[in-house]
Amino acid sequence: MGNNIKQIYVAMELCENEIRLLVGEYFNTRFNIIRSDKYYTNTISDFSINNKEELSKDIKKAVKETSGRISTDIEKVILVLPAYNFKRYPLKSKVVIENGVISKKDIARAVSNSLKTKVDPNVLVANSMIVKYNVNGISTRRLPENEKADEVFVDIDLLCADVEVSYNYVSAVEDAGIKVLDITLNNYAIAREAALFEESLNKNVIILDVNRTCTYLSLLSKGRLVSTEIVFDGLNSLINRVYRTYGMPYNDIAKLVKYSADFNSEYPDDTIYAWTDQGVTKTINTRMLNQCIDEPLDMLCEKLVSMCKPIIDDGALIILTGEGCQMRSLLERLKEKTLTKVKTYFPDTIGVRDPAMTALYGAFFVYRDKVLLNDLNVNCVDLVKYENAIDQKQFDSEGETITTKIKNLFKQYMEKGEK
Repeated sequence: MGNNIKQIYVAMELCENEIRLLVGEYFNTRFNIIRSDKYYTNTISDFSINNKEELSKDIKKAVKETSGRISTDIEKVILVLPAYNFKRYPLKSKVVIENGVISKKDIARAVSNSLKTKVDPNVLVANSMIVKYNVNGISTRRLPENEKADEVFVDIDLLCADVEVSYNYVSAVEDAGIKVLDITLNNYAIAREAALFEESLNKNVIILDVNRTCTYLSLLSKGRLVSTEIVFDGLNSLINRVYRTYGMPYNDIAKLVKYSADFNSEYPDDTIYAWTDQGVTKTINTRMLNQCIDEPLDMLCEKLVSMCKPIIDDGALIILTGEGCQMRSLLERLKEKTLTKVKTYFPDTIGVRDPAMTALYGAFFVYRDKVLLNDLNVNCVDLVKYENAIDQKQFDSEGETITTKIKNLFKQYMEKGEK
């Protein structure tokens, strides 16, 4: 796989109210997170771009700021696309093995052949997911590299999304002067990062990706991403109710809803927020917040549960992720209404412990699969410039390395303690 063992990837997601950027370094078989940033935009509504030129400006500004923070220019991104109008095309790709030993090139050829399949004109193929292999009559999910065989059958699912939405998102990024290195669907990236395909081999898994204005409901079964439906409801129904009722600063309401709503609070009358309105100081406590959001929260959960009920009744695991995962009351209400196991999920890697960034982190792993299969050596930044910037940061103004400086400070601390 090329000469560089270090590769820098950048994932981008265009959401309802923000542009999300995640910068990661692949080194020594693992990812290290370098930057995780969010930038406000008001140019997208229900997957439609209201002002494409303004969105491109917002993207350009966001990329420039993150580039400045990592001291090198971001040139390419892996773009996470919404699974809007999601469709799956299962197929079997046969490859004849020329030398009698299966190689990665043979599997890559099977994937390439699958992409020639015609799909509906209103969707495009975002991901080709290898489900399993059949070698000498034996099925396996493990890559059968170096196994002896005359032919191999590869079960592949083509995962597709709305062509117009995808095209508009990609062109908005490229109009900002950023190259789109690859694309991936948010539902596939989440399932891949959370290892939910393996989980679904034994029981059905429902992913509830709860965001501000919409919620994705994705069904995984027997190692496949079967379907995804979108409900145009999310945290905004709760946030807007609080805003209409109390008129507090809008940007702070989301934090209150996610972190302060507590229907089991021991001290519900304690003040949790204070603000000034036309010179008058106002306050809100936990009880007031709970009463305000109780109805819209109940309606949201009822809507989600009703769509999943047949699958839940058959015994399914529910995974709650996305920004709504930060709201503990949402988790508790879903457990009450489903009477089944509901778990939250967000990456546990330092630097990206934010459920809203799950799809971006998953995009790294999706792209990494492609890198390993095709022996690619690609970076989203100029690696030489990046390394030079890191080397310069290793020294302070006196020419002393950061590591040496920390050691000296620790040595001085120990010497003081001995006196």
